[in-house]
Order: sequence, then structure tokens, then C-alpha cells
Amino acid sequence: MDSGGFVTARDRQDESECSKRQKCSQGEEDRISNLPDFIIGHILTFLCFKDAIRTSVLSQRWIYMWTYITKLGLDDGVYQINKTTFINFVCRMLLHLNASNINEFHLILEEKYDPYIIGQLISLVSNKKIKVISLRSINECSISCYPIFKCQSLEKLELAMGHSIIQFPSFVCLSSLTALYLVAIRNPMKITCYSSNQSKELTLKFPVLRDYISCDCIWLDVKRVTIDAPLLEKVIIDRQWDYSSNVSHAEIEIRASYVTNYYYRSYVSSETTLLDAAHVAEASISLSDDSKVNMSGQELKIFVRKLFNINNLKGLILQV
Repeated sequence: MDSGGFVTARDRQDESECSKRQKCSQGEEDRISNLPDFIIGHILTFLCFKDAIRTSVLSQRWIYMWTYITKLGLDDGVYQINKTTFINFVCRMLLHLNASNINEFHLILEEKYDPYIIGQLISLVSNKKIKVISLRSINECSISCYPIFKCQSLEKLELAMGHSIIQFPSFVCLSSLTALYLVAIRNPMKITCYSSNQSKELTLKFPVLRDYISCDCIWLDVKRVTIDAPLLEKVIIDRQWDYSSNVSHAEIEIRASYVTNYYYRSYVSSETTLLDAAHVAEASISLSDDSKVNMSGQELKIFVRKLFNINNLKGLILQV
């Protein structure tokens, strides 16, 4: 406090404490700013992408720190901009990222986009040694998965699409994939092979796959699908949509001898699922009534028997 133009002892004490606080604050800022780029990028990963970019105004040191983030999550419904601007924004972000390895990429689309453009985005991501890819689209978003299935660093793949057609190569081998989720949104998701695949057969090899989930997915114009996953532990196949207009005649063989949890809920259909599992500890089968499919008791028994071949089953729940 200033008393009659003189500086009191109290004033000097207040100034001293203020000076200490400023030095302390500057010291904390310096310690953070002096961290290696990849550590700052890891810290920024815990922020939403918009907030991570906003840190570029803190100082000259922070202008490009956001480019070192290792997890990228984008939602076109959040940015409230037109489709062209959003796609250009995403492309620029991917091109500017300095991180050689992006751990996770999550993309949520509410608008309908050109499949070619989405394919280009997937290619950009796949080239960065990605570990997790999650694509969600409410509207139709037909894409080719060829760039994804070239990414040997991929550990988790989630495709959640609505009324879309997903193209698979005839042969896929992902050596690091541990979780595969194929989920339809609002409408069934159709999975097909390239037109050049005359045999209409797909072979999917996942040496370390642990979880496989398929919800309301149709294997369209495919004769046979072989999923070779020797370490697979959990299988969930759930179909609740009426497939009368998109009948699948595919035979799906899951080669996995160590499945411990098997859940199957579907209409009785012409699609056949074969599971070679000798160590299933828990299994649940729920068959919904479909008036368009008339099966005798014997045919129904054969259908259930084809679902899997189990030698030692501790618990089975069968509901028709």
C-alpha cells in the first residue's frame, strides 16, 4: 500500500510475493515447453482435436506442436462446415501430422460423401502405421477396404456403416489384428468381393485375432468366407434385420479351435455358419421366427448342428 508517497514494508512484501509467483509460473511453462516434441504430442492427444489445434497460439514454440498428436478423432457434425470444407480440412490435417506413427484414427460421418474421397482418406491414414481405425457413417458410405487390409500394423478395426457396401479383397492377412468389429447402423451393411473375383470366395487370415463381432452384416454375392483365426476367443454374430430382399447364401467357416465365448442370434436363413471350436465354455443361440422360412424339426436340428462343432460344451442356451 502506498502511504503518503512512501513505499511501506507491506508493499515490498506484496511485490516480492508477486515476483515469486511470476517466476514460478514462468518456470512451469518453460518445463512443459522444453519437453520433447513427441511427449508434448502425447499430452495433446488427451484433448479434443479442436482444442489441440488451439494451443498453436500459446507461443512460437507451440505453433506446430499439435502436429505431433498420436490419436486423431474427427466428426463432421462437430465442425458445422460444408462437406467440401470438412474433407479439405481432414486432408490438410493428415498431411501436416509429423508423427510417424498414429495410434488411433476415429472418423464419424453424418453426411453422404463420395466413396473415392473416403478411400483417399483411408489410404492417407493407413500409410502412417496406424494401430486402430474406426469408421462410422450414418448415411450410405460404400468403400473399398483394400488400403486398410494392407496395413500390417493394424490391431483393431471397426467398420460401423449404414446402408453401405464394403468391398473386401479375395485374400486378407493382417498379422497384428486382435479385434474386428463389423456393425451395421440403421440398415444392414453389405460386404462383398471385387468384381474381378470370379470364385466369389474370401479368405481372411488373422493369426492373433481375439474378438470377432458381426452385427446385421450381409455377405452379398459371396459363396464362401473362411476366417482363419487360431487364437480367436470371442465370437458374436447378431442379425435382427429382415434379409428377405438381400438373401445371403454364403457359407461362413470360422477356423478357431479355442473359442471360449460364442453368441449367435439371427433369423433362420440360407446363410450357413460353421465354427470349429472344441473348447467353447459358454454358447448362446437364439433363432428368431421368420414366416418366410419354413423348416421342419429335422431341418432346424441340422441347421443348429451346423452352427458349430463342439466336443466339450459346459453351457449352451438355445432359444427358438
